[in-house]
Amino acid sequence: MPMYEYQCESCEAEFEELVSSAADARSVNCPKCGVAGAKRRVSVFAARGASEPSASGPPMGACGRCGDPNGPCGS
Repeated sequence: MPMYEYQCESCEAEFEELVSSAADARSVNCPKCGVAGAKRRVSVFAARGASEPSASGPPMGACGRCGDPNGPCGS
């Protein structure tokens, strides 16, 4: 289920909501004041990945097998 960011047009509270469908995303109530029809905000997508190369594989380089920048297996 996607999580959307909303802002209440009545009390201006900002909150996040998990929604199961596009219809549910349009009819969200403010958790602070209870008013229906909070406005969906534009949010930034965030992804997290590995920041360092894997220690289990060979180092990256010219040789696809050993990673030596001088060519296949240091030759």
